[in-house]
Amino acid sequence: MMNTEEREHTEQDALGKQLTDTLEAEHELAEDITDYTHHPKEDLVRLAENLIKETDYKKADAILKQIKPVFDELREKEKQEALDKFIAEGGEADGFEYKTDTLSQRFDQAVKQYRDKKARQQHESEKEKEKNLQTKTALLEKLRQLTDAEETTASIAALKQIQDEWKTIGAVPAAHSKNLWANYNALIELFYSNRSIYFELKELDRKKNLSLKQEICDKAEKLAQAEPSSQVIKELNDLHEEYKHVGPVPKEEQEALWQRFKAASDVVYDKRRAQLDTLRKEMDTNLQSKIALCEKAEQYTSFDSSKINDWNDKTKELLDLQKQWEAIGIVPREKARDVNKRFWAAFKTFFHHKNEFFKKLEAYRDQNLHKKAELCQQVEALLASEEVDLETAAEQVKKLQQNWKDIGPVPEKQRNQIFDRFKASCDAFFDKRRGKRNNTEKEFEVNYEKKQQICAAIEKMAEEQQTDMPAFESLRNEWQNTGFVPKKHMHTIQKRYSDAISRYLQQSKQLTDKEKDKIQIAIEVDASRNNPKAAKDLQKKEGFMRKRMSQLESDIAIWKNNMEFFGHSKNADKFRQEFTEKIQAAEQEYLSLKRQIQMIYENQ
Repeated sequence: MMNTEEREHTEQDALGKQLTDTLEAEHELAEDITDYTHHPKEDLVRLAENLIKETDYKKADAILKQIKPVFDELREKEKQEALDKFIAEGGEADGFEYKTDTLSQRFDQAVKQYRDKKARQQHESEKEKEKNLQTKTALLEKLRQLTDAEETTASIAALKQIQDEWKTIGAVPAAHSKNLWANYNALIELFYSNRSIYFELKELDRKKNLSLKQEICDKAEKLAQAEPSSQVIKELNDLHEEYKHVGPVPKEEQEALWQRFKAASDVVYDKRRAQLDTLRKEMDTNLQSKIALCEKAEQYTSFDSSKINDWNDKTKELLDLQKQWEAIGIVPREKARDVNKRFWAAFKTFFHHKNEFFKKLEAYRDQNLHKKAELCQQVEALLASEEVDLETAAEQVKKLQQNWKDIGPVPEKQRNQIFDRFKASCDAFFDKRRGKRNNTEKEFEVNYEKKQQICAAIEKMAEEQQTDMPAFESLRNEWQNTGFVPKKHMHTIQKRYSDAISRYLQQSKQLTDKEKDKIQIAIEVDASRNNPKAAKDLQKKEGFMRKRMSQLESDIAIWKNNMEFFGHSKNADKFRQEFTEKIQAAEQEYLSLKRQIQMIYENQ
């Protein structure tokens, strides 16, 4: 049967294994499981180069374990794309040679430097452990000689010196640790057993050790009352090392003291294990939540549409899924990479399809830009010709203006530039035509008088609040069909007409707001075609409407966010109603502005 000290050493080994298992479990759960699958190569290279400076090799190994497969996958993808391009250009697969880029070279060099550094550190650590083994072995030999030698007054001092030196020596190879410690304790015990003359000194030393171990027990019991954490486990580990290095205590106290220390240690380990079990369950729950988000994200991989708004709506929905994903906690390490890869693969697939859509859209807009540039060239050719009949050419220009309306949108960056070019050419042509039509000045004066009459008729309808829509439309058509007026009256008559229309629309109850906006915009666009100032005013108005729409979007988002913080009290319901009304009014204004901008484009 084991004696008390042998059992204590055995149980200490068992507790040490518990401690090791607990620390390993903590490390496994706390290990960095950042998702690197969507990081660009530049970020991965920077992470690899940072590992060279890292001294925590467990942390560094965990990061390298995650980033290297991601980098290798990106490298293999680039290689495959280069091969496909090489073959598409007429090359043979057997003749393909792939040259790695600078980022790949930097990554490989950083990984090599880190592994070389780690290998050197491990080699130095093993050398140090071997050195410590030799030093402790030599001390054991000195202790053995001291034990076998005759008892002298210097024996106790020599023993204390050996014990002090033993404590200062670092770790030894694991294969020798247990046997070395057993031999050391056995020789210490034998030394005291053989020196009965110093029994009293031995007992005093045991009592001193008893006091030290009692203090260690007190500390362990305080740790047992605390919330379990990595720091508590570390402190308990330090106490075990301290307890281990304190010498023997009186035999009658030994068993009770050890059971006291072991009981406190067991409480800490049991609480920490329970905490880690709870964390594992939370991680499993997180995993299921992320799998559900993966399934939702994968539904977007097959999405397709020919409308920009549809793509933007789906983008917003997918970005909302991303926020939900980022809000979920960690998952089991062995599942993290696969579930992350699955989610981000769906995410990237959607945005790849979206980019393809916008590439096609840009190609379509570029074609429209080319068509509108050709229209500009045709108008400019008519303008430059001295032989063309201006009246015939005028009809051609009007037709070209109609063709301009039928062509779809152009790239946003060139929209104003190409429009200004076309408008300037048309304006210049009609100015030239007008300049050569001096004999038509009387006709212009007649037109001016006629347009004054039209304005007066509309003003009268507005003043008398007449609701005769056919008559109103007839006046509008008559205005459209009435020719040019003298240049000096162009601005004033157009302004009078616009003001008259506005007053009539304001009092009209037969027209909807949408119909009123359409009429108003059509008039402003029509005025801009032959009036540079009106064109600038229209552009300024459009800019103001876009700025107002942005402000409304921001206000709506803020109000909706604020509503989420209201409680369920009576006053909260009142505030919620007020905010709801504000949001509805803002949304109506936003739609009205959007509709007006659309009308501007439709009438250009």
